[in-house]
Amino acid sequence: MARSSLTPSALFPSGMTPSGLRHQRGLALLMAMLIVVIATTLAVSILHEEKFTIRKSAHIQRMDRAALYAVGLEDWAQIYLREDSKDSKVDSLDENWAINIPGLPIEGGYLAGYIEDEQGKFNLNSILVSEIALNRFRRLCDNLEVDDQFIPALMDWIDEDFDIRSPDGMEENYENYRVANREMADISELLLVQNVTPELYDKLQPHITALPGTSTLNVNTLSEVVFLSLAPDLDVSEFIKQREEEAFASVEEFIERLQVPVETEGLSVDTQFFRTYGQVVQGEQTFNLRSLIYRDEEGKTSVLNRTLGLF
Repeated sequence: MARSSLTPSALFPSGMTPSGLRHQRGLALLMAMLIVVIATTLAVSILHEEKFTIRKSAHIQRMDRAALYAVGLEDWAQIYLREDSKDSKVDSLDENWAINIPGLPIEGGYLAGYIEDEQGKFNLNSILVSEIALNRFRRLCDNLEVDDQFIPALMDWIDEDFDIRSPDGMEENYENYRVANREMADISELLLVQNVTPELYDKLQPHITALPGTSTLNVNTLSEVVFLSLAPDLDVSEFIKQREEEAFASVEEFIERLQVPVETEGLSVDTQFFRTYGQVVQGEQTFNLRSLIYRDEEGKTSVLNRTLGLF
């Protein structure tokens, strides 16, 4: 039998040589490895995404739970304020609503909060109500060593007309926004007014609020700085002593016991506007609440605004 002649061309069609076949096999192996790598990467990515989704879901659940705790604190505040109105028509710092809630243990953390009388602070919107309120604000700025040159621009900011009290109040001075020409809804708006610097704002912030302009100052809850703004040359130590002995039952009693020449306009011994502050700690997350509560003459309460979240 004749030996067949096996040539490279017979074994490897289309002119493929052993070296070419090895190259093709190597390429196929690389392709297979690449497919495995891609598949593995996709699998790891999907697994990571699932774990991230689980973590994200747990985070959302914690946030939702914290929000419920915070709103529960707000409900608690309203209950306290409604009950308080049944007991007395005088609001003072020795009542139950003024007691802070310490760290109350809850699932995964704690809850804390307190209620603050917003009418113990100076209401920025009142400076257009009367000259008396305006003078009180000037004294407040003076006592805090704050330059009051911004006041005309502030008045232009909150009044409803377009009359200019000061060149600083002109629309041209505000490049990216317009003068509000309405009462302030929040004291943070003060930072938008001409000549108000962050340093100036930080000095005023603990002692000011933004309420309807006709709201009064409660003499039973005034801070010492706001008390000193009522009139020149007041004795704050005597004021604190008298108030700690017994809350003032009326504005007339306040004047009589202190024996000081203070204008009674805009003063009261009761409060309609309260601020609730809450903090919910869940693990490493801290959730905050800040809400403004209004209580009417009948003792009914409502939430006027609420800030809720990580701030």
